[in-house]
Amino acid sequence: MFRSAVIGCGAVSKNHGKALKDNRYTRLEYCVDIIPERAQAFSETYGGKPLTDYRDLYGTGIDAVHVITPHNTHPQIVMDLLDHGFNVFCEKPLAITPNEAKQMIRKSEETGKLLGVCFQNRLNKATVEAKEILESGKYGKILSGMCLVTWNREGKYYSESPWRGKYSGEGGGCIINQSIHTLDLVDYLTSYCGGVKSLSGFDAKLRETDDYEVEDTAMALIRLECGANIVAFCTNCYLGSKVCDLELRLEHAVMTVRQSGLTIVEEDGNTIFHAAKVLTGEKSEWGVSHGLLIDEFYKSLQDGTPFVADCHTGLAAVSIVNAIQHSKGRVIRIER
Repeated sequence: MFRSAVIGCGAVSKNHGKALKDNRYTRLEYCVDIIPERAQAFSETYGGKPLTDYRDLYGTGIDAVHVITPHNTHPQIVMDLLDHGFNVFCEKPLAITPNEAKQMIRKSEETGKLLGVCFQNRLNKATVEAKEILESGKYGKILSGMCLVTWNREGKYYSESPWRGKYSGEGGGCIINQSIHTLDLVDYLTSYCGGVKSLSGFDAKLRETDDYEVEDTAMALIRLECGANIVAFCTNCYLGSKVCDLELRLEHAVMTVRQSGLTIVEEDGNTIFHAAKVLTGEKSEWGVSHGLLIDEFYKSLQDGTPFVADCHTGLAAVSIVNAIQHSKGRVIRIER
């Protein structure tokens, strides 16, 4: 059984804590946070000895560390851990810039340690089914598509975490924090035909507020290697229910991927719906697949098999985000 630790005991850490508490592959040994009370609270709920400095993990014999800290801290912490012999499971985004992500990938390759990224929606039931159908060619080639993410983030969301809403801490807003999961799915589900090749887009802060400085809305025209275009619209200014859809128009059907399930409308009008388990309430948008992805990470460590969300996928996602932020209408090629 692997021995693990968690660095960062804030809001997102509870998803990791739940998955690690009774995990068959690993035993949680330590939890680290610079705020002692947070580490203690995490320890009492999920286990692990509380610490306040991640460097105290050096020499403990831990096999893998979950990094769940502010975005701008990921590169330094992850590379330190890799240098000291740990495998690392990093919350998204892998980094704020493609260059930082590349440095982290090189460090993973130099040390021979696994570096994974938390794109849990890759293992949502609808995603798994959609990928299998797409790769089978059952409904033909992808002709076009639409990515739609409409959420709301303001006020308390930013004031509770001072690194959020700042380019220096978060690296952006709606694109890098919320919409990155769906943008990753665009690349993941189309990887069998080359994935995302390039894009052009715009981003902006549309609200008149001092809550944050980062973009709250963005749009892009994403070009796939296969020649199809995906239109993306992402915003944190929508006060209604959270929408997170990916629609793909194929030669013989229209496929819509949601957390609630996979909908397929065939060319004769026949509609097929494969329902999936969903959550309700606060943070329900996180979905149900953190535990599945964490299991896969440890299975990859155990068997030496490729991980479904490795560091190279982290680079692609950061490159897509970075391209939307810097495009201003120009076509930018995605780095891999």
